[in-house]
Amino acid sequence: MANRYKFLAYALALAALLGVFALYSRPEFLVNLADQLWSCF
Repeated sequence: MANRYKFLAYALALAALLGVFALYSRPEFLVNLADQLWSCF
């Protein structure tokens, strides 16, 4: 059972890293997100 949870944790971490990499490959999205975040202040 513990192996299943370990594999699931690694799979989720890999998915998160791939998601971050996908966002960095689209810089206009990050600029837009930063502008929206900055407008809150």
